[in-house]
Amino acid sequence: MTAITGSAQVASAERGREVRWDQWDDPADAQCTWHFDLTHFPDVMTPLGYDLYMQPFMKGFEVGMIEHGEGGAFQSRRVNGYLFMYHRAGPKAPAPPSPDERLAKLSGAGARWRDELLPEIQGLIDHYRVTDFDSLSDAALAHEIETLRERRVRAGVLHTLALRPWSQAMNLLVDTYKELTGGDGVQAARLVQGYGNKSVEAGHALWRLSQLAASLPELRARLARVDSKNAREVLRDIETDGAAASFVAALREFLDEFGWRSDLFELAEPSWAEDPTIALCQLRAYLQMEDYDPEGDLARLAAERETLVQETLAALKPAPRARLERVLAAVRDVVTLQEDHNFYIDQRLALLPRRLVVAAARRMVGQGWLTGEGDVFYLHAAELTAALERRDTDGLAALVQRRKDEMARWAAVTPPEFIGAPPEPAKTAPAAGVTGESSAGAMDGDGAVVLTGNGGSAGVARGPARILHTLSEADKLHPGDVLVARTTMPPWTPLFAVASAMVVEVGGVLSHPAVTAREYGLPAVLDVRDATNKIRDGQIVEVDGTRGRVRLLS
Repeated sequence: MTAITGSAQVASAERGREVRWDQWDDPADAQCTWHFDLTHFPDVMTPLGYDLYMQPFMKGFEVGMIEHGEGGAFQSRRVNGYLFMYHRAGPKAPAPPSPDERLAKLSGAGARWRDELLPEIQGLIDHYRVTDFDSLSDAALAHEIETLRERRVRAGVLHTLALRPWSQAMNLLVDTYKELTGGDGVQAARLVQGYGNKSVEAGHALWRLSQLAASLPELRARLARVDSKNAREVLRDIETDGAAASFVAALREFLDEFGWRSDLFELAEPSWAEDPTIALCQLRAYLQMEDYDPEGDLARLAAERETLVQETLAALKPAPRARLERVLAAVRDVVTLQEDHNFYIDQRLALLPRRLVVAAARRMVGQGWLTGEGDVFYLHAAELTAALERRDTDGLAALVQRRKDEMARWAAVTPPEFIGAPPEPAKTAPAAGVTGESSAGAMDGDGAVVLTGNGGSAGVARGPARILHTLSEADKLHPGDVLVARTTMPPWTPLFAVASAMVVEVGGVLSHPAVTAREYGLPAVLDVRDATNKIRDGQIVEVDGTRGRVRLLS
């Protein structure tokens, strides 16, 4: 989906009716600029997904900013099912910090993550992983729901405290590298590639599982036929096959460790642990890649990194060399946090509470208040706790159906880029999109149409484009395809081993798609506006991740 561009739209047409975007409970909100985030929230969000999952989490961002000494505001609102965000930075310092001051802020950041933040996060994870929520009383379940909202605020704080040092470190590296060498951000990021992270670890674990499957001929034949429609049926057959017992045990172990993830951010979406369809489809793809060596590839990237570091340092005089070495040491201490925080906070800690919510849903279905377990996500948190406390249980099924119908209508609507006050004019050049004035792209010297964006991961690759709108379409991607998507999040990472290159509609050199693409040596171009519409599925394209160009060759 591409948001409406230009000035904020107070209304848009939807099947002959008007959809309002400018209704405010607090008139002061209309004076703020609320941005639609296509990267993280491109689709409509359920009421409970917002109330329990995202709204308190984002409230934690604001609390974390204050704890980090920055001040400011970070708020969200759900309008017509879509999430909009308002961010106001805190007061600016009288003068920007010096490079030495920026470096000093990073002191101890890695140790704080390992020794303070991660143990607290793991404790919260363990609560939602092991608690028998079905054994709790209705009142105790309602209390857990209320407590979850409080813990989601804390999760947002932990997210900010964990991620901010990584962002500061990587920006310091990019700025220092540009100043000292005249290079760009992609070149700077290559100086810290090849360290791996939890997203890469998940992909490698799935690869090892595929190798176990490859050693069992009958199992391999079953997985070769799996797709998004028959995956659950295939898994049931595998689970009844005694010869596949070792694989079934290994799959369960993988899902317990890495399976609490889903496509983008929506509490209503089952995790891989609950529905392993995507994991099984990825196993099928891995079985087609007999020459793939993930550990060898990571070692090659690390060797390239060490060579680049030595060459870069050798070209500098002693003082700037020492400065860059200090920056690299600080970055190495936190370099995995972009993906590691996501694994622990945005995946496991975010989705394991589904065990609580689904337990409450089972209770309500058993009482006849809801028709199916998935219906609970169409309630607001207050409505859920009121039902569990027997304060209001009338008409819930009808209410759920009305909201399902509403969300289906909203899903067909294109949201505006912002609502409320117009944003301030950009102080930098507009983001890269299509070369030239035509939305179809400019012509290269050989007649190829060229789309431009942000180079995110170096290299050039060519192959047939495969348009994936959601991760549920992962079974369409075959080895050598060029992955084209609106955006990708860490659960998409195993696909990076299958694709020959990647093109996404949003993001920059420090975004998740770029960070992980570099750990796979995958050429990637980001911020190619409307790429999923301008590139045809199956079209041969050439991706130049160094220059930020995508050539359409057929």
